[in-house]
Amino acid sequence: MTTNALLLHRLLVTLCAFLLFTPTLQATVNDPATIHIGILAIDGKEQCFDRWRATGEYLQKALPQFGVSVVCLEHNEIEKAVFEGRVDFTVTNPAVYVNLEYIFGASRIATLKDLGDPTSVSQYGGVIFSKSGRNDIKTVADLKGKRVAASDQASFGGWQIAWLLLKQSGIDPFKDFAALEFLGQRQSVVTAVLQGKFDAGVVRTGTLEEMVDDGRIAAAAYSIIGQKETEDTFPYARTTELYPHWALAKVYHVNNDLAARVMFAFLQIDPSSPAARAARIQGWTIPLDYYPVHQCLQELKTGPYRHLLHTPPVTIGQLYHQYRYWVYGGTGLFVLILGAMMHVFLLNRRLSAITLKLRHEHQEREKTLADLNEFKITLDQVQDSVFMYDPDTLLFFYVNQGGLDQIGYTLAEMKQLTPLAIKPDLTEPQFKEMLSPLHASNKDTLTFTTRHRRKDGSFLPVEVFLQHITPEGKKSRFVAIVRDITRRMEERKEREQLLTRLNSEQKMASIGQLAAGIAHEINTPAQYLGSNIDFLDEAFTGIDALIKKYDQLLSLPEVSASPELLANTINELKNQTDWDYFAEEIPRAIEQTKEGISKISSIVLAMKEFSHPGCKEKQATDLNKLIDTTITVASNEWKYVADIYRKLDRTLPLFSCLPNEMGQVMLNLLVNAVHAIKDKTGAGLDGVKGKITIESRRVDDSIEITLTDTGGGIPEAIGTKIFDPFFTTKEVGRGTGQGLTICHDIIVNKHGGTIEFVSTEGEGTTFIIRLPLSESPNA
Repeated sequence: MTTNALLLHRLLVTLCAFLLFTPTLQATVNDPATIHIGILAIDGKEQCFDRWRATGEYLQKALPQFGVSVVCLEHNEIEKAVFEGRVDFTVTNPAVYVNLEYIFGASRIATLKDLGDPTSVSQYGGVIFSKSGRNDIKTVADLKGKRVAASDQASFGGWQIAWLLLKQSGIDPFKDFAALEFLGQRQSVVTAVLQGKFDAGVVRTGTLEEMVDDGRIAAAAYSIIGQKETEDTFPYARTTELYPHWALAKVYHVNNDLAARVMFAFLQIDPSSPAARAARIQGWTIPLDYYPVHQCLQELKTGPYRHLLHTPPVTIGQLYHQYRYWVYGGTGLFVLILGAMMHVFLLNRRLSAITLKLRHEHQEREKTLADLNEFKITLDQVQDSVFMYDPDTLLFFYVNQGGLDQIGYTLAEMKQLTPLAIKPDLTEPQFKEMLSPLHASNKDTLTFTTRHRRKDGSFLPVEVFLQHITPEGKKSRFVAIVRDITRRMEERKEREQLLTRLNSEQKMASIGQLAAGIAHEINTPAQYLGSNIDFLDEAFTGIDALIKKYDQLLSLPEVSASPELLANTINELKNQTDWDYFAEEIPRAIEQTKEGISKISSIVLAMKEFSHPGCKEKQATDLNKLIDTTITVASNEWKYVADIYRKLDRTLPLFSCLPNEMGQVMLNLLVNAVHAIKDKTGAGLDGVKGKITIESRRVDDSIEITLTDTGGGIPEAIGTKIFDPFFTTKEVGRGTGQGLTICHDIIVNKHGGTIEFVSTEGEGTTFIIRLPLSESPNA
C-alpha cells in the first residue's frame, strides 16, 4: 500500500472512530476519578512498571483526591491509547511527544532531568558504538556496508537522532548498511553488538554507562564511534547533538487546573526521593523548547512530517480496488459521512480555539512559574519567618529561608516535623483546640506569643500571626508568620523597670511634697500637748504643796481637837492652792492630750502605710481603707482648698492588688483634683472651697471607684493626651507629666482594669476606675 493510500485509509478510519468515541472524549473533559499516566516502555512493560511504579505512588500521596494509574505502552500503542482517551498524561520521548502534539494537540508541561550535572541533564542524544578492537570502524563514514542494530524505528534517542547524523554524513542507512535491524530493547542492542552479531549499534545516551554501573557489561568492552569532545558538563558519551529530554504532556481533554496540579507534583520530586531513585532520574523541570525536535523529524520526513516523502500518485483504480467495500456502502453512508465531516469541522474550529487558549494559558503558566519563583525568592529574603503546614497531619510542607535560619533545621528535616516539635509549651490537644476557631472559620486570624525551641535546644520568644486559608482549587493549609520578639521583650522589661523607677520617684516626690503639710498637721496637736503638759506640771506642783500642808495640819494637836478649826483651815489651804480651777481644767487637759496623741498616731500610721515599700506580689486589700489612708496623708493639701465627701460602700470585698501602687493612684488623682480646684478658686484664699467626692461601689463583677472635683475641667483639645508620658499643663516645678501615665500603667497593665474620665470645661472632672474582681478573694 502506498503512503498516500495509507494516509487516506487512516483519515477514513479516524472519521468513523471519532464519531464512535466522541461521547467517551466528552465524558473525560472534567477531572477524572483516576489519573492515568501513559509511559513509553522502551525496555519492556515489566521493566517500565518497575521503574515508574514509585512515581505513581508518589503522585497518589501528592494528589490524594484522585486515583493514580501507571500505564506502560509500547511505541505502537501510544497513539491509540491517546485517541481512545485511555490516558490523561503521557511520558514519552520527544519524537512521540511531537507526534501527539501535532495529531492530538497534546501540551508539554515538564521536561525530565536525567542523572548527572543538574545544569545539562534536561537534554539527551544518541551514541553509536562498536565492540572494542574494531579498528575498521572509527568514524561514522566507516559504517557503510556494516551490520547495524537499533532498538526501535520510533525511538528518538535510540535511532532517529543518529539517523539524522547519518543522513547529514551522506549515508542512507536503509541502502548503505549491509543490514539494519531493530531489536526492541536498548539492552538487546548492546548485547548483540558485544556478542559480535552486529558491527555497530545505536542507543540513547546514558545506556552504556547505566549497564556498566549495573555490572552487566565492562567499560572496556565497547568503543564510541565519532565521539563528540565538548566542553559542556554533559555526563555521558555521545555521537550526536543534544535535544530536549523526555516530555511530560497533558492530553487535550484534561483541564488546566488538573494539569497544573500534576505539573507542580512532578516539579517537586526530590532527587533523593524513592520516585527519582527508582526512575533513575534527578526529577523534572519546566518544559524546554522542542522546536529542534520538529526540525529533526522534518528533515527525516518522519513522524508528523512523513507526508513530505515523494511517492507515486494513487490511481482511481487502486483506490477502488482497495476500498470497493467502502464504495459499495458509500451511498448509504453519504449523509452520515457528511454529518461527520460537519461535526469534524466544528470540532476543528473548537480545537483551534482550544489550541489558541492553551497557548495563552501556557504563556500564563510560564509567567505564573516565574512569579512563583520570584515570590519564593522574596519570601526567602524577608526577615520574618513563614511556616505552612497541613491542617490534618500538622506536618510542615513549606518554610522560608528566614524560618530555617531561625529554627536551625533544614527544609527536609522540617517536613518531618509538626509545630508541636518546636512549641514545647503546648500539647497536641491544646494546640488543636487553639486552632479550632480558625479551622471552623469562626475567626479570621489568631495572634499569640509563645516560645520556639531551636534544633540546638535553645528557646526563642516569638509572636505568631496565624491564618487558615484555602487557595482556589487547592487543599487548605495553615500559614504562620513568626516574628522574633527577643528585642521587644528586652525593651518591655526595660520599660517596666523604668515605670517602676518612675513610680518610686513619683511616690517619693509625693511624700516630699506632703512632708511640710504633714509636719504642720503633727505640729498643731504637738503644741497643745506641750501646753497641757506644762499645765499639768504646774497643777501637780500646787496639789503636791496642798497635800504636804494637809499632812502638817493633821500633825497639830489643837487642830485635830477642833473639827471646826480643821475644816476652816482646809478650806483656806484649798483657796490658796486654787483647787477649784485645777479640778475643772485637769480633766480637760487630759482629754485634749489623748486627742492630740490619737491624731498624731493616725497621721503617723497613715504615713507608715502609704510610704511602705510594699511587695511584688498582689495582696488582698480593703480599697476603702486605702482611700481613707490617702485622704489622711494628703489632708494638709486639701483641707484649706476643698471639702471631701466620701460615699464608700463598706461591704466591698477585698481586692487582690498591689496596695502600695494602688495608693499611689489615689494620691495622684486626689492631688490633681486639689490643684484643679486651686487653679479655679485661687487656693481658697477668699474662703471659697471646692468639693471633692470619692465613691466606691460594686458593679457586676468589678469594683468602680470615682473621684469627682469641681475644678476647671480638662480642655477637649488635650483630652487625648493626658495619659501620655511627660505631658503636663502645670507650670515648671509643679508637675512632671508622669502622674496620670503611672496611674494608667498601674490600673490597665498591672491590674487589668480601665481608667477613664468625663470632664466639662469650667465645671469639673470625674475619673472612673474599674477593677475586675475575677482574681480577687471573696469576690
